Amino acid sequence: MNSNQARQISIEKVLQKLNHLPLKIIGNDYWYLSPFRTEVTPSFKVNLKLNRWFDHGEQIGGNIIDFLVHKFGFSISEALEYLKPFECDFSFQKQILDYSNPEKRQNNFINKTIPIQHIALVQYLESRQIMNYKEVKQLKEIHYTINDKDYFGIGFQNNSEGWEIRSKYAKICLGKKDITLITNESKTLRIYEGFFDYLSFVQVRENLRKEESDYLILNSVALLLKNVPVLMNYTSIELYLDNDDAGNNYTELIRKQFEQAVDCRKLYREYEDLNDWLKTIVLKERIKC
Repeated sequence: MNSNQARQISIEKVLQKLNHLPLKIIGNDYWYLSPFRTEVTPSFKVNLKLNRWFDHGEQIGGNIIDFLVHKFGFSISEALEYLKPFECDFSFQKQILDYSNPEKRQNNFINKTIPIQHIALVQYLESRQIMNYKEVKQLKEIHYTINDKDYFGIGFQNNSEGWEIRSKYAKICLGKKDITLITNESKTLRIYEGFFDYLSFVQVRENLRKEESDYLILNSVALLLKNVPVLMNYTSIELYLDNDDAGNNYTELIRKQFEQAVDCRKLYREYEDLNDWLKTIVLKERIKC
């Protein structure tokens, strides 16, 4: 990875890894408490569209390499070394389709959307212990083209008609990134980071003796704060986020804002997320048999 590639790595993703979460979101601007000093009012801004940061307290800003140099005193080579774990995320970001760009639209497009039937995709779902996929209307088999190469994967549609694509080899978004809100005229809302966590819950909901509810699938935990107004419509909120720093912090932020919000991760506290828990308990049951 060279410097030009590194500068395209999401600053928001790096801040999330450093346990810094936005306290305010206005359009493409994410506002944070400064990672350079102690403060109570957010003065550190990241523009997601430009992927640039600016600290109003110190009147400095720049790209992700500039940030790491200022934050840790790194050299350029040390900053590039630090960013190596984010290189995989960068390769996925390069594949995200932008339908507003005519040049990209010529080489990147969805060929067809059909019910899931390809054996490789069925096997992938079953490997993650998702058996009831035919009952989820947001879930489809997507055949698409990126840079003149054809691919297929499992697609989960969001509210902006974009698609979260997953397979054994892919983890990308086609179209605009957005949440998926599934409504069932309930006053209870259950929140998940990714759609495999939602599918896992649906798989075991009756065994958990849980009533039907509305569901908010974030498709990126960073979209939670942008969609806080959605939560105001519910008298009960159940949080099923990941067991990591981002999951911990966003769970705490929502619980502080909404007294009706409950952290439900005790169900899978020893696992990475809800799907990891489902895969493990099913495997253990099979071993017992």
